[in-house]
Parts: sequence; structure tokens; C-alpha cells
Amino acid sequence: MRLSRIPQQVSNSLAPLKSSFTCAQGQHFRVFCWLLVTMIVIEGGATLKNLCRLMPRSLTYWTVLRMMRSRLWDPKDLILELSEMVLYTLPPPAGGLIHVVGDLTTNQRTGKKQPLARKMRTNQYGPYLFGQAMVILSVQWESFRVPVAAAVVNPKIKGHQNILFRQMLEDFVPPSWAQEVIVEADAGFAARQTLRLINERQWGYVFGLARTWKLEDDTYLINIAHYTTKACYHRYASHKPDGRRKDYWVYRRTAEVRHLGPVTILFSKRRLNDGPKRIKLFVTNLSEATTGEILSYYHSRWGIEVMFKELKSGLHLGQMQLTSKEDRVERGLLLPILAYLLLLRLYGSELTLEKGASIWQLKRRFVDELYQEHIDRSEQRWHKKFDQYKVAA
Repeated sequence: MRLSRIPQQVSNSLAPLKSSFTCAQGQHFRVFCWLLVTMIVIEGGATLKNLCRLMPRSLTYWTVLRMMRSRLWDPKDLILELSEMVLYTLPPPAGGLIHVVGDLTTNQRTGKKQPLARKMRTNQYGPYLFGQAMVILSVQWESFRVPVAAAVVNPKIKGHQNILFRQMLEDFVPPSWAQEVIVEADAGFAARQTLRLINERQWGYVFGLARTWKLEDDTYLINIAHYTTKACYHRYASHKPDGRRKDYWVYRRTAEVRHLGPVTILFSKRRLNDGPKRIKLFVTNLSEATTGEILSYYHSRWGIEVMFKELKSGLHLGQMQLTSKEDRVERGLLLPILAYLLLLRLYGSELTLEKGASIWQLKRRFVDELYQEHIDRSEQRWHKKFDQYKVAA
């Protein structure tokens, strides 16, 4: 069923972003609102042609395509502005602690003309795939997950994912109610420049660490993990974001790591009898935090994995087909994140810290209200016509 009007609540919520669209003749802001609405409503493939089938007939496919190809608007700036509004819409945490989590997600593609795709695999045992990689920075507390920055990795630039991650951390401004910021990421983002940047901003961090790092005395961390006896490990309890308990055997020590200075290192394994290859390393500057708290902070990364699932399953991340231009492909990949932020902007003030809401619940509510508004408006129009016929008769 074609829609005939942008919901009033959507227009009001996105009104502060109107100044970012400088082309009034192309009606870019109007097309942008329709793209977000149809991306939430549509079921199935969210290609550009399928989205246009839900829009009014006055918006043709070529009109929408020209807007997606235009360089007069930047989706990264829109994500930054909209996420700032969302952070002040949601209820803040009681202690003022927020977790800033960065991670990489991939979208599998086919075909040769994919300028931002490359051959990769998630781990050394996983299968190879051909796809595009995205870096997303998320702010999390309690049951809330807010993407505040996103960018597509260019495979032609060496170390581009770490460059993007550092740029996102530099651009991120914590909300005024945030009293403490802790950054979490896996070992792929643990670059010395990134950790120095976090220290300069006086934030805490909990990162996974590669075994190839050295101490100041030229001792490799892999050698420490290999020759440390089981008697040095002790059992600690950690808690996942949903409250479930998870126990680990951990050896904790404070050391001088090359390029980082004095930090706290954790050697963690799930079972006491696990070999050196199953030991996972963590590094943190939270020297006063307990071992259980550090493990629980790292567990906060699971929230961004849930966000990836919501974006791909609920908002069709990676399904939009565009041309082989890099900037156009990036716009198609970042639109679902803007739709995600729109749902949080619309209903964030009604959510609570204890329950929160999944993106599927918010999407279902948005679709029900949208079609109910459409039906009510059609009914009012028909009642108006009947009244005119009665007067004429």
C-alpha cells in the first residue's frame, strides 16, 4: 500500500536536520524523510526500487536516485546530530557511567564492481567471504544502545579501521550528564595511538590485547601466558549486560607495557585446565577496579553485537543496491543507522531504564501508528466528501 503523507511526528523529530540539506530544488529533505519511513515499514528486500513503491507517485525512482547520488548532504554529519538529540531524549543512568563500544561488522556482497568490498574472514577458523566492513561506535548503558558514529572501511587504506575509530573518538562529545566514560573494543582496535588518545581525554578503557605486545624488559606477553602456572590463576565472577553470571580463571598483574606505560593486564581463560592458546588478554587503565568489574565491562561489548543483528534483520542493513561509486555505497549503508536513531528519537522519552525496548517492538509500534493515521485520514476525507454531496443534494 502506497503512503501519501510523511507522519507529523517524523517531520517534527527530523526538523533540526533540515539545515543540512542545502538543495531546496531537489527536495532532498523530503526524500530523506521518505527513505527513513519506508525503510522502517518495508518487509523483504529494501532495495531502492522497492522503497519507491511505498512512496507517493509524485516521487519517482529517478528523483530518489538523484538524491542518493548527490554530494550536497553527508550521512555522517546527520548521524552525529541525530545521535546527540537521542542521547538527551533517553533517560540517563543513575551513576552517570556510559560505555563507548567500537566494533566491526561485515556485509556479504556478490559481483566484481564493489569498490569498498574485500576478501576477509572473521577469524582464522572461519570461512572466507567477500564483503564490506563497517566501523560503528555505540554508546551503551543499562538496556540502551545508541550508535553515535559509523563509517565504511576502505580496503585500499592500510589500517583504515583504526584511523576511523580514532576519528570517531575525537569527534564524540559525551552528554553533560555523563560522569564517567569507559571505552571497550577487541584486540583489533588496540593501537597505541588509540590508547594514548583515550588517556589524553581522561577516559577509562578495557581492550583486548594481542599476544605480540612486549613489556619494557622485552618480554613477550605470549611467553608470560605460556609459562604462567595454574596456581597463579584465581576464579572470578563477572556479569553480562542481561545480569547472567559468568566465571573465569584470571591471572592479574600490573606491568610496564611498551608504548603504553603502567597498565593492568588480565590473562583470562574459561577453564582452569585450558591451554595457553585459549588464554585471552585484556589491558586496562582502571587500576582501582576489581577483576570482576573489568570482565563485566568487557562483556558490555555484547550490546553492539545485538545492535548489528537489529540493523541487519530489522532495518535491512546492506540490502540497498547502488552504483559502484564509493560515496554512494556509503550512503546506502548508513541510512539504516539513521532509521535506527529515528525510532529511538520518536519513542525514547517513553522508555525506562529497567525494561527498555528492542528495535522490533519500536518498529512494530511505528508501523501500526503509521497505517492507523493513514486510515483515519482517508476516513476523514471520505466523510468530508459525503458532507459536500449532502449539501449539494
